[in-house]
Amino acid sequence: MVDTRDLKSLGLYRLCGFESRFEHSFKDTAKTFVEMVGVRLLRSSLTALLLLGVLHASASDYRFNLYLGIGPIKMKAGTAHLYDTEVIYNGRAAVRTAMEMSTNSKADKVFCLRDTIESFNTKQGESIYFIKKVNEGGKHNRETAQFSMDRDKYIVNLETWDMNTGKRTSRSTEWRPTRIFDLMSMIAFTQKIDTSDSEPGRTESLPMVNGNMVVEQYLVYTGNKKVKADNGRTYDCMVISIRDYKEGKERETVKAYVTNDSKHTPVQLDIILGAGTSIKAVLK
Repeated sequence: MVDTRDLKSLGLYRLCGFESRFEHSFKDTAKTFVEMVGVRLLRSSLTALLLLGVLHASASDYRFNLYLGIGPIKMKAGTAHLYDTEVIYNGRAAVRTAMEMSTNSKADKVFCLRDTIESFNTKQGESIYFIKKVNEGGKHNRETAQFSMDRDKYIVNLETWDMNTGKRTSRSTEWRPTRIFDLMSMIAFTQKIDTSDSEPGRTESLPMVNGNMVVEQYLVYTGNKKVKADNGRTYDCMVISIRDYKEGKERETVKAYVTNDSKHTPVQLDIILGAGTSIKAVLK
């Protein structure tokens, strides 16, 4: 990635055409890009970031810097905050996990984002209730998932509401013979993963709620790497590739770096969008 300030200092800013291509058309180009991949970017961001942060029953608190890259341009795009607390939900001991993600004033000129996620799970990591409030540009939706069991079936009731109109836009019920995960219960599952005796390529497949449907997510352990966070510390991390399938083809959407110890501290994730675009979350 190249910072435009460095190009200016080298006298290459005008020569390379960045003045016209960036200053005069970057905003329009970026907006077009967001329209094309914004939904995927945001959903992937939230999914990945939550998977990256393995939360425990005791209170946890993680903060991240977000960076957006479009072509040769790299910019600090905002922050994310992930934390959990122990609560009583409908008379049951539970863990409430919350995620807040927002763009800064500079990124707001391209695309404004104010998303929040709230989830209630048992201390064993089983899903109870999940709500996602989406505030992306002019889009203002609320997605909910209510989990239950009937005999040997795992059931989830899904609803999406358009908060601009106050109308419900979708409603569905899905069931599986095996447990259905939301973002946070998948986190609890990843907490149990031990890669100490694993070879690169180990894969876990989990059905997970995504909007108004249940989709398969694949977590692939690819090895270890040392990663430096924004707090100045360098961590020994295991690398987990998060993948799905589109039109019959496997695609990597996220690469997550998590400390290779019992805490599984989230350090960094790279969200891969293709066409020279990316978003990165780095532990503060």
